[in-house]
Amino acid sequence: MTDSDRRVDDNTRRHLTQVARGGALGLVGAGVSAISGFVLVLIVTNLYGSHDAGLFFTVTSAFMLMSAVATLGTETGLGRFLLRYEAQDRRGDIPPTLRAAFRPTITYSVIIAIAVVVFADPLAEHLGLGDTGAACLQALAAVLPLATWNALTLAGTRAFGQMKATVLVDKIGRSAAQPLLVLLASLSAAGLLGMTIAWAAPYAVSALVSAWLFRQFLRRRGTHEYLEPTRSYRELKREFWRFTWPRSITRISQMAIQRLDILLIAAMRGPRDAAIYTAATRFVALGQFGTQAIQQVLQPKFTALLAGQEHESLREVYQVSAAWSMIIAWPMYMIVAATPLAYLGLFGPEYSSNGVAVVLLMAGAMLFSVASGPADTLLLMSGRSALSLMNSLAALALDVVLCVMLIPSMGITGAALAWAIAVGIRNVLSLVQVRVMLSIVSFGPAAAIAGAANVLCFGAPLVLLELSTDLNIVRLALALLVCVPLYVLALWLGRHRLRLSVLRGLVRRAPARAAEGQADDA
Repeated sequence: MTDSDRRVDDNTRRHLTQVARGGALGLVGAGVSAISGFVLVLIVTNLYGSHDAGLFFTVTSAFMLMSAVATLGTETGLGRFLLRYEAQDRRGDIPPTLRAAFRPTITYSVIIAIAVVVFADPLAEHLGLGDTGAACLQALAAVLPLATWNALTLAGTRAFGQMKATVLVDKIGRSAAQPLLVLLASLSAAGLLGMTIAWAAPYAVSALVSAWLFRQFLRRRGTHEYLEPTRSYRELKREFWRFTWPRSITRISQMAIQRLDILLIAAMRGPRDAAIYTAATRFVALGQFGTQAIQQVLQPKFTALLAGQEHESLREVYQVSAAWSMIIAWPMYMIVAATPLAYLGLFGPEYSSNGVAVVLLMAGAMLFSVASGPADTLLLMSGRSALSLMNSLAALALDVVLCVMLIPSMGITGAALAWAIAVGIRNVLSLVQVRVMLSIVSFGPAAAIAGAANVLCFGAPLVLLELSTDLNIVRLALALLVCVPLYVLALWLGRHRLRLSVLRGLVRRAPARAAEGQADDA
């Protein structure tokens, strides 16, 4: 190995270690969030009828879509600019950039909330929600500005590479409180409105806590002090929104792909089908928690690598982080795809008899999506937000058109097919663009090892078990007691290509971590 290769390898190892540290913390929070969301669906589907469950999933999906509209993509904009300004010794530009992000976003969220309150009745009528559904939409609209504030303040800390506030306040605190409060509401015989208020209340508390934490974070960072900005407020605002506005539409379209199908099913087939579809697809979010944790850490890391023109390290970090995402997420999708009846049985017989095709389509799409790696994140951090926008809009348009065509005749299977095709197209577009514009190939040896380990240790054995026996959740759990150790062994055998040795950095002493974090910030 030449001195140049050794420097690249050491630099790559350093960046991967920092990704692993931030990702490990984010992984805990994302895991709690995903499990809490799954438990919430279990509570609602088992304690309420499919009609009421469908109404609840429809109104909460509408809220998530409104939230994506309200935040205007500012999370990614903050992630691109704040750490960059600090690295360029432009600390004076940070406060006006924050004002440029916060003021229009909060104002916009208030306008949306007022509009939903005023037009709740016709909205509920088009979605088939009834009078109670209209009241639920109004309750959620009242919380929308607080949810937007919560998202912005936490994104502000993440923009500097700090995950702790997001993990503790949002991923663990809010996410864990929601199923608990919904359970208490159901035990007290609360109806749909009471259940919705219980689900929305943690957003208000989280917003207050995150606002205080963000203020303290900026004070410690020194950005609260008056420093002369390098440009005028107007110029900084224009620079921020020139990058961010395409991302706002991208964010809306991505959330629409995730949630719009539930709204379309409720409107075209009724709340019962919406409930079955939500339950059948819930594992998608449960498997995404690892990739989301890693990608949140990668945003500032990609920014730093691109700014330093460290192309070889960028390529290696990209490919290895994609393999790490596969290591975490693929087991869930493999298990569910191999044993769909055991998975659906968790929600009751009404769900298991209607959702097998949906599960298989969704699992296949997510296996490919995770293997594609963080292509969209890399496009965004390289300043190509317009391409990301084009990809998302193309996928959304395809999803909506196919849903409208397929749901009337195929029901929830048609919605799942439309979603799988749209997600696949979006990932293919991102992969091609990353290859052509940044000369980075998404699939590498590390991804091949991670994929083979999943197929051999989970996919093949569980499919054989499903075909040869009446597999239930107990037998599946016993089978996993064998599959998981085999999977760990397979990863250990491929540890060099997977760069798992950098995970030793996670167990360093806290003072050493703090010192390195300060050096990285500088």
